[in-house]
Amino acid sequence: MEISLRDGYATYGVLYEPTVASGLPVVYVHGIASHPGWFVRSCEALARAGHPVFAVARRGSGENTIDRGHARSAWQLVADLDDAVVWTCKHTGAAKVHLVGVSWGGKLTAAYCLRSAYAGRVASLTMVAPGIVPLVDVGWRTKLAVAAALVTGRSRKLFDIPLNDVELFTDSEAGRAFLRGDPHRLTRATARFLFASRELDRQLSRARAGALTAPTTLLLASRDRIIDNAATAAAVRRLTNDNANIVTLDAAHTMDFEETPDEFLAALVAATEC
Repeated sequence: MEISLRDGYATYGVLYEPTVASGLPVVYVHGIASHPGWFVRSCEALARAGHPVFAVARRGSGENTIDRGHARSAWQLVADLDDAVVWTCKHTGAAKVHLVGVSWGGKLTAAYCLRSAYAGRVASLTMVAPGIVPLVDVGWRTKLAVAAALVTGRSRKLFDIPLNDVELFTDSEAGRAFLRGDPHRLTRATARFLFASRELDRQLSRARAGALTAPTTLLLASRDRIIDNAATAAAVRRLTNDNANIVTLDAAHTMDFEETPDEFLAALVAATEC
Protein backbone atom coordinates (compact mmCIF):
# COMPACT_ATOMS: atom_id res chain seq x y z
CA MET A 1 0.00 0.00 0.00
CA GLU A 2 1.62 3.28 -1.13
CA ILE A 3 0.98 6.60 0.60
CA SER A 4 2.13 9.98 -0.66
CA LEU A 5 3.36 12.28 2.09
CA ARG A 6 2.67 16.02 1.93
CA ASP A 7 6.05 16.84 0.39
CA GLY A 8 5.56 14.22 -2.34
CA TYR A 9 7.70 11.49 -0.77
CA ALA A 10 6.13 8.10 -1.51
CA THR A 11 6.32 5.65 1.37
CA TYR A 12 4.42 2.45 1.95
CA GLY A 13 2.50 0.61 4.59
CA VAL A 14 0.90 -2.75 5.24
CA LEU A 15 -2.85 -2.77 5.72
CA TYR A 16 -4.45 -5.48 7.86
CA GLU A 17 -8.20 -5.66 7.36
CA PRO A 18 -10.25 -7.45 10.03
CA THR A 19 -12.79 -10.05 9.04
CA VAL A 20 -15.40 -7.97 10.86
CA ALA A 21 -14.49 -4.38 11.72
CA SER A 22 -15.66 -3.75 15.28
CA GLY A 23 -13.12 -1.22 16.54
CA LEU A 24 -11.38 1.98 15.57
CA PRO A 25 -8.41 1.73 13.19
CA VAL A 26 -4.86 1.46 14.47
CA VAL A 27 -1.85 3.28 13.05
CA TYR A 28 1.22 1.21 13.94
CA VAL A 29 4.57 3.03 14.06
CA HIS A 30 7.87 1.14 14.06
CA GLY A 31 11.26 1.97 15.56
CA ILE A 32 14.45 3.55 14.27
CA ALA A 33 16.03 0.40 12.83
CA SER A 34 12.90 -1.62 12.16
CA HIS A 35 10.07 -1.59 9.62
CA PRO A 36 6.52 -2.99 9.37
CA GLY A 37 7.80 -6.49 8.62
CA TRP A 38 8.97 -6.88 12.23
CA PHE A 39 5.49 -6.52 13.69
CA VAL A 40 3.28 -8.91 11.76
CA ARG A 41 2.24 -10.82 14.88
CA SER A 42 0.98 -7.77 16.76
CA CYS A 43 -0.71 -6.24 13.72
CA GLU A 44 -2.50 -9.52 13.00
CA ALA A 45 -3.60 -9.76 16.66
CA LEU A 46 -5.09 -6.27 16.50
CA ALA A 47 -6.86 -7.12 13.24
CA ARG A 48 -8.28 -10.30 14.76
CA ALA A 49 -9.67 -8.10 17.54
CA GLY A 50 -11.61 -6.12 14.94
CA HIS A 51 -9.27 -3.22 14.17
CA PRO A 52 -8.18 -2.18 10.69
CA VAL A 53 -4.40 -1.75 11.12
CA PHE A 54 -2.12 0.42 9.00
CA ALA A 55 1.55 -0.28 9.70
CA VAL A 56 3.31 2.64 8.05
CA ALA A 57 6.97 2.71 7.02
CA ARG A 58 8.90 5.85 8.00
CA ARG A 59 10.48 7.72 5.10
CA GLY A 60 13.95 6.37 4.37
CA SER A 61 13.35 3.10 6.23
CA GLY A 62 12.31 -0.45 5.45
CA GLU A 63 11.96 -1.02 1.72
CA ASN A 64 12.26 2.70 0.99
CA THR A 65 15.50 3.42 -0.86
CA ILE A 66 15.16 7.18 -1.44
CA ASP A 67 16.79 9.34 1.27
CA ARG A 68 17.79 6.26 3.20
CA GLY A 69 18.04 7.02 6.93
CA HIS A 70 17.19 10.69 6.42
CA ALA A 71 14.61 13.21 7.61
CA ARG A 72 14.87 16.99 7.56
CA SER A 73 13.39 17.75 10.95
CA ALA A 74 11.29 16.62 13.89
CA TRP A 75 8.43 18.61 12.37
CA GLN A 76 8.67 16.59 9.16
CA LEU A 77 8.59 13.29 11.04
CA VAL A 78 5.50 14.34 12.99
CA ALA A 79 3.84 15.66 9.82
CA ASP A 80 4.54 12.34 8.09
CA LEU A 81 2.77 10.54 10.92
CA ASP A 82 -0.18 12.89 10.58
CA ASP A 83 -0.37 12.06 6.89
CA ALA A 84 -0.62 8.37 7.83
CA VAL A 85 -3.32 9.13 10.40
CA VAL A 86 -5.33 11.21 7.91
CA TRP A 87 -4.98 8.52 5.25
CA THR A 88 -6.22 5.87 7.68
CA CYS A 89 -9.19 7.98 8.74
CA LYS A 90 -10.17 8.56 5.11
CA HIS A 91 -9.74 4.87 4.23
CA THR A 92 -11.87 3.67 7.14
CA GLY A 93 -14.26 6.58 7.60
CA ALA A 94 -13.24 6.90 11.25
CA ALA A 95 -12.71 10.24 12.97
CA LYS A 96 -10.03 8.92 15.32
CA VAL A 97 -7.35 6.23 15.46
CA HIS A 98 -5.53 4.26 18.08
CA LEU A 99 -1.79 4.99 17.89
CA VAL A 100 0.72 2.24 18.65
CA GLY A 101 4.38 3.23 18.73
CA VAL A 102 7.18 0.73 19.27
CA SER A 103 10.66 1.71 20.54
CA TRP A 104 11.72 4.92 18.72
CA GLY A 105 8.21 4.98 17.26
CA GLY A 106 6.84 5.38 20.78
CA LYS A 107 8.76 8.63 21.09
CA LEU A 108 7.37 9.85 17.78
CA THR A 109 3.76 8.98 18.64
CA ALA A 110 4.08 10.75 22.00
CA ALA A 111 5.45 13.87 20.30
CA TYR A 112 2.55 13.72 17.84
CA CYS A 113 0.03 13.66 20.70
CA LEU A 114 1.60 16.77 22.25
CA ARG A 115 0.38 18.89 19.34
CA SER A 116 -3.12 20.25 19.89
CA ALA A 117 -3.81 20.26 16.14
CA TYR A 118 -3.34 16.49 16.02
CA ALA A 119 -4.32 15.27 19.49
CA GLY A 120 -8.03 15.28 18.61
CA ARG A 121 -7.43 12.50 16.09
CA VAL A 122 -6.11 10.09 18.72
CA ALA A 123 -8.45 7.77 20.62
CA SER A 124 -5.61 6.18 22.58
CA LEU A 125 -1.83 6.01 22.69
CA THR A 126 0.05 2.77 23.33
CA MET A 127 3.82 2.93 23.64
CA VAL A 128 5.70 -0.36 23.53
CA ALA A 129 9.20 -0.13 25.07
CA PRO A 130 9.38 3.48 23.82
CA GLY A 131 12.69 5.21 23.19
CA ILE A 132 12.00 8.08 25.56
CA VAL A 133 14.88 7.33 27.96
CA PRO A 134 17.26 4.86 26.29
CA LEU A 135 20.08 2.90 27.85
CA VAL A 136 21.81 2.80 24.46
CA ASP A 137 22.76 6.05 22.74
CA VAL A 138 25.36 7.38 20.32
CA GLY A 139 28.67 8.13 22.02
CA TRP A 140 29.97 11.62 22.67
CA ARG A 141 32.49 11.39 19.82
CA THR A 142 29.66 10.64 17.41
CA LYS A 143 27.59 13.48 18.84
CA LEU A 144 30.47 15.86 18.17
CA ALA A 145 30.85 14.48 14.66
CA VAL A 146 27.12 14.91 14.02
CA ALA A 147 27.31 18.53 15.22
CA ALA A 148 30.33 19.16 12.99
CA ALA A 149 28.53 17.67 10.00
CA LEU A 150 25.54 19.93 10.55
CA VAL A 151 27.65 23.06 10.98
CA THR A 152 29.67 22.35 7.84
CA GLY A 153 26.67 21.63 5.64
CA ARG A 154 27.07 17.84 5.50
CA SER A 155 23.66 17.09 7.02
CA ARG A 156 23.31 13.90 4.95
CA LYS A 157 26.49 12.34 6.28
CA LEU A 158 25.66 8.88 7.58
CA PHE A 159 26.41 7.57 11.06
CA ASP A 160 25.96 4.14 12.57
CA ILE A 161 22.81 3.66 14.62
CA PRO A 162 23.95 2.31 18.03
CA LEU A 163 21.59 -0.67 17.78
CA ASN A 164 23.38 -2.87 15.29
CA ASP A 165 23.84 -5.74 17.76
CA VAL A 166 20.75 -7.87 17.12
CA GLU A 167 21.05 -9.40 20.61
CA LEU A 168 19.81 -6.08 22.00
CA PHE A 169 16.39 -6.65 20.45
CA THR A 170 15.52 -10.19 21.41
CA ASP A 171 16.62 -13.30 23.30
CA SER A 172 15.05 -15.51 20.65
CA GLU A 173 17.57 -17.23 18.38
CA ALA A 174 14.96 -17.37 15.62
CA GLY A 175 14.37 -13.65 16.04
CA ARG A 176 18.08 -12.90 15.96
CA ALA A 177 18.50 -14.98 12.81
CA PHE A 178 15.67 -13.04 11.16
CA LEU A 179 17.29 -9.72 12.08
CA ARG A 180 20.74 -10.77 10.86
CA GLY A 181 19.27 -11.69 7.50
CA ASP A 182 16.92 -8.72 7.20
CA PRO A 183 17.99 -6.67 4.16
CA HIS A 184 15.67 -3.82 5.13
CA ARG A 185 16.92 -3.22 8.69
CA LEU A 186 18.24 0.34 8.98
CA THR A 187 21.78 0.49 10.36
CA ARG A 188 22.79 4.08 9.54
CA ALA A 189 21.09 7.46 9.76
CA THR A 190 22.04 10.94 8.62
CA ALA A 191 23.23 13.75 10.85
CA ARG A 192 20.00 15.62 10.15
CA PHE A 193 17.86 12.63 11.15
CA LEU A 194 19.81 12.17 14.39
CA PHE A 195 19.37 15.87 15.15
CA ALA A 196 15.63 15.57 14.45
CA SER A 197 15.43 12.60 16.80
CA ARG A 198 17.17 14.61 19.51
CA GLU A 199 14.66 17.41 18.97
CA LEU A 200 11.83 14.95 19.65
CA ASP A 201 13.60 14.13 22.94
CA ARG A 202 13.69 17.82 23.83
CA GLN A 203 10.02 18.29 23.02
CA LEU A 204 9.06 15.47 25.38
CA SER A 205 11.41 16.51 28.18
CA ARG A 206 10.20 20.13 28.04
CA ALA A 207 6.49 19.36 27.75
CA ARG A 208 4.38 20.38 30.71
CA ALA A 209 3.17 17.81 33.19
CA GLY A 210 -0.07 16.27 31.96
CA ALA A 211 0.55 17.29 28.35
CA LEU A 212 -0.46 13.82 27.11
CA THR A 213 -4.23 13.75 27.46
CA ALA A 214 -5.14 10.71 25.34
CA PRO A 215 -5.73 7.46 27.25
CA THR A 216 -2.18 6.10 27.45
CA THR A 217 -0.77 2.63 27.96
CA LEU A 218 2.93 1.96 28.47
CA LEU A 219 4.13 -1.59 27.86
CA LEU A 220 7.63 -2.29 29.18
CA ALA A 221 9.84 -5.35 28.74
CA SER A 222 11.49 -6.63 31.92
CA ARG A 223 14.55 -7.91 30.00
CA ASP A 224 14.99 -4.77 27.91
CA ARG A 225 18.63 -3.91 27.09
CA ILE A 226 17.76 -0.78 25.12
CA ILE A 227 15.31 1.16 27.32
CA ASP A 228 15.68 2.46 30.87
CA ASN A 229 12.36 1.17 32.19
CA ALA A 230 12.30 3.06 35.48
CA ALA A 231 13.17 6.43 33.93
CA THR A 232 10.77 5.86 31.04
CA ALA A 233 7.91 5.04 33.42
CA ALA A 234 8.67 8.18 35.44
CA ALA A 235 8.67 10.31 32.29
CA VAL A 236 5.34 8.87 31.13
CA ARG A 237 3.79 9.35 34.57
CA ARG A 238 4.79 13.03 34.45
CA LEU A 239 3.51 13.52 30.91
CA THR A 240 0.15 11.93 31.77
CA ASN A 241 -0.25 13.30 35.31
CA ASP A 242 0.11 9.72 36.54
CA ASN A 243 -2.85 8.58 34.46
CA ALA A 244 -1.03 6.05 32.27
CA ASN A 245 -1.66 2.34 32.52
CA ILE A 246 1.85 0.89 32.93
CA VAL A 247 2.39 -2.83 32.41
CA THR A 248 5.74 -4.65 32.61
CA LEU A 249 5.93 -7.94 30.75
CA ASP A 250 8.48 -10.75 30.87
CA ALA A 251 10.09 -10.05 27.51
CA ALA A 252 13.07 -8.57 25.71
CA HIS A 253 12.85 -5.26 23.84
CA THR A 254 11.06 -6.34 20.63
CA MET A 255 8.18 -8.32 22.09
CA ASP A 256 6.94 -9.55 18.71
CA PHE A 257 9.99 -11.81 18.61
CA GLU A 258 9.23 -13.61 21.88
CA GLU A 259 8.93 -17.37 21.51
CA THR A 260 5.43 -17.12 23.01
CA PRO A 261 4.21 -13.51 22.75
CA ASP A 262 0.65 -14.27 23.92
CA GLU A 263 0.86 -12.11 27.06
CA PHE A 264 2.18 -9.16 25.06
CA LEU A 265 -0.45 -9.54 22.33
CA ALA A 266 -3.23 -9.71 24.90
CA ALA A 267 -1.94 -6.55 26.63
CA LEU A 268 -1.66 -4.75 23.28
CA VAL A 269 -5.21 -5.62 22.30
CA ALA A 270 -6.51 -4.63 25.75
CA ALA A 271 -4.90 -1.19 25.37
CA THR A 272 -7.12 -0.45 22.35
CA GLU A 273 -10.38 -1.34 24.10
CA CYS A 274 -10.97 2.15 25.49
